[in-house]
Amino acid sequence: MATMEWISRRVDGKDKEIVKLTKKLERINKAKASGWKDNPYYYDERDLKYTIRDLEEAKQAREKYLEMLAAEVKKSESRNVPAILNFLEAWKTRMTDFYREGFEAYYAEHKQVRALGRECNEMKYGSPERKAKETEWGAAHKALRNKLYGYFMPYEVKQPTGRIHKGERKVREGEYEHLRRYITGRTMEEAMKKLTDDLKREADRKYDFIIDRTLAIVGTITDASGLSVGEKEDLNGIIIGTEGKANVRTIGAGGYNIQCFHFRTLINKA
Repeated sequence: MATMEWISRRVDGKDKEIVKLTKKLERINKAKASGWKDNPYYYDERDLKYTIRDLEEAKQAREKYLEMLAAEVKKSESRNVPAILNFLEAWKTRMTDFYREGFEAYYAEHKQVRALGRECNEMKYGSPERKAKETEWGAAHKALRNKLYGYFMPYEVKQPTGRIHKGERKVREGEYEHLRRYITGRTMEEAMKKLTDDLKREADRKYDFIIDRTLAIVGTITDASGLSVGEKEDLNGIIIGTEGKANVRTIGAGGYNIQCFHFRTLINKA
């Protein structure tokens, strides 16, 4: 889903492109008016043709982005059904807690591995103490890598030619794999910031999905007071609109990454 920030950047980009192309067109027209004699950029009829085309395309693209922006603004202004907002806030809280726990475990283990590396490098090269520490460091580093990228087992396959092909096959997901898109190259504070931004965008998308499905059944919403969040933090109830009623039932589901944490929303005509 395109965000208002993303669309606004596209509008700004098209504004700059239009200004640039307009100035270029003015220079080309000036050169043409002089019979192509006052022409420091060596423009010709082909430049005129393509600049007019590019300018028109930029204006059309700007209008498209403005329409998209207006639609997103309208959606943001309609995100006012308390039950849905409360439901999604509870979902964001659960998700934040879930990921924070994983972040804390990963960064603590990562810190421990780095500390072992520093201890190893401070020891005399070739000494028994260093060799023992290298073994400990290597085991800790391998364990962390497995948790980040998954667990693999070697395999061998004999080819028809008699040649042995060797490789590795993934046998299990790593405990930290679902965190990798957040923690790679980031501090915990940066990871939490990215998670928070993603959760906000995903909550907006879920809200719009619920509302769009509901509007298709009831038309304009006139009464959403029958919608509520249950004891199991699920969303249930009736929404009344100008064209009828909709029965909403939302069930939570989970997985290993943010995209997999979703809700199966059942919306039917009541």
